Amino acid sequence: MTQRFPPQMDELYLSAPRNSEGSDRVFITPHIDGFLGWLPFFTAYRCVYGLTGPHETVTIQPMRDPDEQEVNVGPGDFTCFDYNREIHWIEHRAQANATLDDRMVLKLHFYEFPAIFSYIGDAFGDANAQYNFFARAAFLASQFPDKDIISRLIARGINGITLFGGSAEAVFGYMNMGIALILISAARGKGQTMLTIAGTCHFAVYILAFVFRSVRLGMLIRDAVAMKSISALLLTGTYAWECAKTGVNLKSFAVAVSGFAFSAYAFMQLGPALTYFGQELGQVVSDPVTAFPYGTVPHPMTLGSIVGLTGLRLHPTYGPKFHANYLLHVALYLTVLGLEVTGASVPAGMSYDSTYTEFMKFHQDAGNVIAHLFTTALGVAGVIGMAINYFGLNPSLNGAANDAKKTGAARAMTSPTLIAFGWSWILVRYTVPDEDVAYLTVALFVVTTYLVSKLQWSYMTCFAALAIGMGGQELAHHVSGEMPYLNSYAEVTPEAALTFILHNVWLLPFEIRAAVNVATAAYLPVRRGRSADRAWAWARDRHSLT
Repeated sequence: MTQRFPPQMDELYLSAPRNSEGSDRVFITPHIDGFLGWLPFFTAYRCVYGLTGPHETVTIQPMRDPDEQEVNVGPGDFTCFDYNREIHWIEHRAQANATLDDRMVLKLHFYEFPAIFSYIGDAFGDANAQYNFFARAAFLASQFPDKDIISRLIARGINGITLFGGSAEAVFGYMNMGIALILISAARGKGQTMLTIAGTCHFAVYILAFVFRSVRLGMLIRDAVAMKSISALLLTGTYAWECAKTGVNLKSFAVAVSGFAFSAYAFMQLGPALTYFGQELGQVVSDPVTAFPYGTVPHPMTLGSIVGLTGLRLHPTYGPKFHANYLLHVALYLTVLGLEVTGASVPAGMSYDSTYTEFMKFHQDAGNVIAHLFTTALGVAGVIGMAINYFGLNPSLNGAANDAKKTGAARAMTSPTLIAFGWSWILVRYTVPDEDVAYLTVALFVVTTYLVSKLQWSYMTCFAALAIGMGGQELAHHVSGEMPYLNSYAEVTPEAALTFILHNVWLLPFEIRAAVNVATAAYLPVRRGRSADRAWAWARDRHSLT
């Protein structure tokens, strides 16, 4: 990673959260400072360094863990956040020992990007600085809206955009919106298909967060509620549409409403922090909840949800259409329940970072690394092709591509490329903390799925691709003289089995990171003081401290 420190954005700042006139209202409204968060690989940080105190101004950072969500930045204290991506705001909070209402802080900035992008890195920093200048000028012009109509119009525009944009990110999240829209679009308007591929995303969030435990609680709660809302809307919409066409079945309706209402009541009794694994993640300390239905009904949220789904299944015309999704949703609820009961999760000693460190001991040769990236991608293509064929998304296997009259039907088929886009996005978000690699993993999955779906690989071709990919990996290790990572843990033990699973889950991200490091080393010869690998780890550690 390369870091830059743009002094043109630094400033001495007086925060006054009680001032809600004009554009000053922005600072007490949930907002994101910059607008370049859509650019992958580039991150700008704003660090707020306290100069005065004790005071009554608190910085709110809701996507973080509980102990970081409210920060009172006093003299010598600081907090840093992603200038273009992290939602935050300030509030006035009465403090018993406070001598000041407002606070004075230094706003300091730096940005970072992969070293291989050095030739455009400064342009990214300049774009942030120019936007900051523009925004500051607009704020100053509209700080006193009663001055003239221009100031009033600018203030209303700034506050309106901030209120809408900030609320959307705080409540739902732009990335969640993107995932939901992509997966709903993939279904091509088919209601039950939407339920299958978009209505089950919240289960993925639950399972991945519980098993890998590498997400901040604030973000997990926001994401889980957002994805659960999508599922609830799809269930309600498809059920209501069927009732409008064929009539309401009172038994089905009563059972569904009773079950979901009971689950919602249990959620309110437990609260979002405990519902979404705050205790399991080590972020919330709480005594057991004993208020009804807890202490009386075992696992009331799961039970209520399954009863609600059963109510939908009881509808005479909706039920048969919903049957496959009913079984899928119930199985996923039971899977989550099983995880909660057993506490199954990846041990801290087998985290992404520690497993990657072990993996790299067997992938030092540049030729071996590059060969592995291509052979792994080929093997992944084979697996993706098998999945496309198994789920009936290959037109050549169901006759749609061979019948001119079925061209429209072929085009109306569920899009495997969009499914890969949305679901790979979810998977890497909760399993791959290396953001640069996460972006590249999603891109590789999308491109590979698109090519395989267009080429309409047969099962034989898919098996051949997988076999060649696996054989190519072994050949690369043989030629390079490096022992395969698999050989280091090839034992019949539970720990070896878990290592094998994690090795395969993280194989593509590991190969991408190793290949990026090779490319960086070739682009930037040994003149760097730390290796690309150590620089990446250093940057990540620095970010985690904030």
